[in-house]
Amino acid sequence: MRDYKKYIDDGARVLRGLTALGVPLNLTHVTKPIYEPIFLDFKAKHSAFEQARQGKTNGYTTLRQERGPAVVFLLNVRGYFKGFFGETWSPLWAPLGFINNSLALPERDLDRCDMLENVKMYFTNHPEHENAAREYTAAKADSFCVPLTAARINVEACKFETRTKRDARTMAKALLDKKISALRGELELVLSPTDPRWLKFFDRIPGDLRTPEQVEDVTATAQPGGLIVLDWPDAARAARYRVLKQVVGVDPEMVVADTVDESEAQLTVPVGATVKLQIVPVNGTGPGAASEVIELQAA
Repeated sequence: MRDYKKYIDDGARVLRGLTALGVPLNLTHVTKPIYEPIFLDFKAKHSAFEQARQGKTNGYTTLRQERGPAVVFLLNVRGYFKGFFGETWSPLWAPLGFINNSLALPERDLDRCDMLENVKMYFTNHPEHENAAREYTAAKADSFCVPLTAARINVEACKFETRTKRDARTMAKALLDKKISALRGELELVLSPTDPRWLKFFDRIPGDLRTPEQVEDVTATAQPGGLIVLDWPDAARAARYRVLKQVVGVDPEMVVADTVDESEAQLTVPVGATVKLQIVPVNGTGPGAASEVIELQAA
């Protein structure tokens, strides 16, 4: 499964590279005005897909919430009618929706809705069998049928919406991929394979497959409120940096607190906590050696 967050981060790096170096490098085929709307369109379509997918998740949650009480009601109604129709199936059960010589409840929500409709209709036609005290009534059957039906219809709509948004994102990504590929081709004409300026656009220098050099001389300053300000010199071949932290007595080991493109970062830890920090440089080849551990107490 593609990591779309990283894909968007990489696309944003390309945009920053075009902003900083597009004109100085005299790029003409893929410029900021050409690339930016394509990139932003992809971001918008990815966001729309994520919203649709969350809507589908929420829809299924609602469907489960409506399904549970409806199934319990049908189970109770079945038990109630055994006093009238007997413990085993007979044609008397058919008007309630129990068919195929079985008293089993339907497994599909569509069929459960149909059974609730049948129960409602039966109570409407046979009010003498209603039991208001136990809420075995036409109105009660309808009160389960309506929201379950609505939830089921909503899930189907959400599934369609998600597929539609996914297809739109796929098309936008294909166009973005094409532009990024064209940019690589254009950069190959103006940058040598080992030019460090490749890192302004991408996370690796094509002619240098080495991991980044180790970060040195990291400074960390404790500010009021638990704020820690970090700064360090650029590491050769580093495309980004992982900031690792370990709050002593809380984190059993170093954890990634942030990933940044520039050689500086800020993070917040509990006031008064003792924290250990490291910086790991990363490029397309992989991570470099972590910096020496810095330990300090948050203000």
